[in-house]
Amino acid sequence: MNHQANPHWKMTLEELVAGSEGKVVSQLERSFTGVGTDTRSDLGGKIFVALKGDNFDAHEFLPQAVAAGATALLVHRIPENARDLVGKVTIVQVADSLKGFQLLGNFWRHKMRARIVGITGTNGKTTTKEFAAVLVGSKYRVQYNKGSLNNHWGVPMALLSIDSSHEVAIVEMGMNHLGELADLNAIAEPDVVVCTMVGRGHLEGLGTIEGVAKAKSEIYEYAPKKAMRIFNLENEYTRKMFQEMSPKLASAQVMTFASAGLSPGETAWPRLDAAFEIVEVLPEALKIRGEIQGVKGETTIPVFGKQNANNLMVASCCALACGLTPAEVWAALPLCKTAWGRNQWVPLQSGAKVLFDGYNANPESMKAALENFASLKPPGRKIAVLGEMLELGAHAEKEHREMGEKAAHAGFDAISFFGPHAKDFEVGLRNAGFQKTLFISNTYEQSLAPKTVPVLDGNDIVLIKGSRGMKLEKVLADLKPVAFEEKK
Repeated sequence: MNHQANPHWKMTLEELVAGSEGKVVSQLERSFTGVGTDTRSDLGGKIFVALKGDNFDAHEFLPQAVAAGATALLVHRIPENARDLVGKVTIVQVADSLKGFQLLGNFWRHKMRARIVGITGTNGKTTTKEFAAVLVGSKYRVQYNKGSLNNHWGVPMALLSIDSSHEVAIVEMGMNHLGELADLNAIAEPDVVVCTMVGRGHLEGLGTIEGVAKAKSEIYEYAPKKAMRIFNLENEYTRKMFQEMSPKLASAQVMTFASAGLSPGETAWPRLDAAFEIVEVLPEALKIRGEIQGVKGETTIPVFGKQNANNLMVASCCALACGLTPAEVWAALPLCKTAWGRNQWVPLQSGAKVLFDGYNANPESMKAALENFASLKPPGRKIAVLGEMLELGAHAEKEHREMGEKAAHAGFDAISFFGPHAKDFEVGLRNAGFQKTLFISNTYEQSLAPKTVPVLDGNDIVLIKGSRGMKLEKVLADLKPVAFEEKK
């Protein structure tokens, strides 16, 4: 198998053993060119980490890992089907492979010189990470993982993808229960931390928005003492975190951002490191102006949706914290663009256009999408294909009813909704007076395509938005997009 080894990434057997706190069971190769956790990918020259999940155990696939080219195995047991691998491949055994993986990620993070930026938040984590990577990457060699590798497996993987050439690594840190960000902080030990905003995501695991805020505040509480902390002063929950924590921090360790022209209110605002206001929301661009550490500017960025102003302010602060000047940040902002499934405009063969936002959905991001779409004035019709907002627990009925009410006021000519809470959505929609075309169903089947979206002409625009688990890209595929990758 031909594999392209990264010349800037090399780990020795001694480092693997020391980093994972393991012991050598079998020794062959002593130098490795990467780390992998999936036997379906090219593992040539790499260390395969055998992780155990709820529904699978990679220890059962060790022969496949070796067949895929792995030259070392990090395991906590050697099953029957892998006994004959002893002596044929390097094997390091640890008490628990996930813990060993996390320890190795932390070890590697200290061995590499890259400054680590940790980003969390209910909305905007992945988009902000991509924006920050563009801004920081305009000056430094930056590492960031595509997609949202942000949990107790993803963060060590993100750290282990840093190589000796990288100067900055941007790591997304997600959570759905208390204590998770404390653990991720311990693994990553970031130099810069930020919570983009607190909203109503993961209510199923955390109960209330206050519970979400408490869990998110761990990014600041458990960050290393010397870390730079960036605060959003516009969101009431992150502002409270700033008010509680900033008196204990040196001013050089704190950065803040909020929309330009925000009234100071009761607490005196410190000088904002980034303050943007929206000049205009265009279908495929956002015009902003404002200040970055006192340097005024105005620019157009090829992203859609006013919520991106917040993401751009976070990314700007991250760039400043990594050493860019305000002028360098202003110059790099127009290079930002959104990633797969996030406010992504996709042309269709019919000439119509879809705004595809199928990566994630919670009440705040859904509200932003509906408001953004409401502001558009196409020459043709406006159509919505919406999907369930997952992980809302006991709040799901109420939130889907409210979503229906908001959708009723967004100026749509036709709406389709898929998911278990279709009826609640319909109640909200009808209560708010929506009387145009409506189609609802618990799931999406290809046979529904003709009913779901009317025949489109070149002047129409369609919003497709729902939680990732709803796989709404299937709807998009049935609408015959001109250029669209299904997913990764």
